[in-house]
Amino acid sequence: MALVPWIRIGQPLENVLDDYERILDAWDAGGIRGLVFGRLVFADGKGGFTVPAFRPDPEPFRRRGLELAPASAEPDASREKQLHAMLDDVKRRGWPVLVFCPGQSTHSVSAPPGEDPFGALNHAAVWEDVFTAFPQADGGVMDGWAELPYEFGAVFRGLTAADRRRAEATGHDADRLDEGRRQLMEAFSRLTPGRVRYYGHHGMLSAMNLFDLREDGVHWLRWRREASLAEGRAFRAELDRLPRKLLLGNGLRTAMFTGITGIDYAAWDGILDLMLVKHYFWQRGFDGLYGTITRWVEKVKELNPGLTEADCFTVVRAWFGTDLPEVESRADMDHGFPQAFFDETVAEETRRALAAASRPEKVLPWVDTGRMPHRGDPMTAGDLKRILEASEGAGLRRFLFHNHGHLTAAEWKVISRMCGREWDEDPDGYWPPNSPPKEVFR
Repeated sequence: MALVPWIRIGQPLENVLDDYERILDAWDAGGIRGLVFGRLVFADGKGGFTVPAFRPDPEPFRRRGLELAPASAEPDASREKQLHAMLDDVKRRGWPVLVFCPGQSTHSVSAPPGEDPFGALNHAAVWEDVFTAFPQADGGVMDGWAELPYEFGAVFRGLTAADRRRAEATGHDADRLDEGRRQLMEAFSRLTPGRVRYYGHHGMLSAMNLFDLREDGVHWLRWRREASLAEGRAFRAELDRLPRKLLLGNGLRTAMFTGITGIDYAAWDGILDLMLVKHYFWQRGFDGLYGTITRWVEKVKELNPGLTEADCFTVVRAWFGTDLPEVESRADMDHGFPQAFFDETVAEETRRALAAASRPEKVLPWVDTGRMPHRGDPMTAGDLKRILEASEGAGLRRFLFHNHGHLTAAEWKVISRMCGREWDEDPDGYWPPNSPPKEVFR
């Protein structure tokens, strides 16, 4: 059975709305069978996206003791009608429909933090409002919700006021957590070549010695997982009280990084209906696997100038528990992706996600190839094909392309050829927005 692709429409929504029948027909032929749309704002004619796609209702917030701030702009009634017409068309095709980041850019809510430490009432009010306004939608996708930071500087910063509220809500001593964080930061700052080459990447017990992991450090790492789960469970409980069953999805960093983000896939399987793991692998930019590893290597070197680059890679391997095939230096990471990366790393990241999910259909990875909006080094359509092939070989059944606004002709060729009827490149028909039509060059 071929992979089943979904697609996201991000900003500007207007690019699809103005030609949605032809675009949906083309996607249908190419195999697309699900849609994520949003954020729920239209272009304002000034280069931004500030016009709400509907008028928020303050009543769901009042019932929960919350106050919804007045909207900063009036909805566009004609665009709103057009959006509903498109969604009606999508539902006639039998596709599931999800809203990306419900409430983001459309709702501003104030509530005493002590009464709702995880924002569960806030989320529930937003979702009740959004999904009453959009009955065609089956649920929503949060993006990195309840994840804790994964970049080195953000991971080891001092606890914020929000962190301290989470600590209190989960029964942890915030000062002790901060001490554990400080101890680990110090350990990262006093690595020596001898320690790295002896302890290195040789299993859990050696890694504990390499990072001088003490009781407070373990407490801090454990709290990151527990705080994340407490937030997820609090909202799930509120969501399940709504009159309509809504699908809950969350965009999650790839499994390699979940030990530090606090998102335990296996535990979150009981909270989420969809695990939108990020098959983001590019170098540089943000959210890409190569870029994240590179920045950790660079930070380890900055803090420990006596280490060789190979030592720094050993430290990062021990921390994340990973080996990137055919990568021994930062220079190697600028030379593109060897086939072994797809065969080993992409396949393993996919297998781990599937192993944690109670049903394979719950795993719906975001797939993208850099460029905007992530500002990563662009990956090729060939890389996209290898990501999909490796993921399918590991047992994946469907994926979500992020997002249509950055889809190229070559990428649409790959997706349609693998998943539906191959796109015909008709200059007068549908054309992906990130490639100029053929006729421009004739």
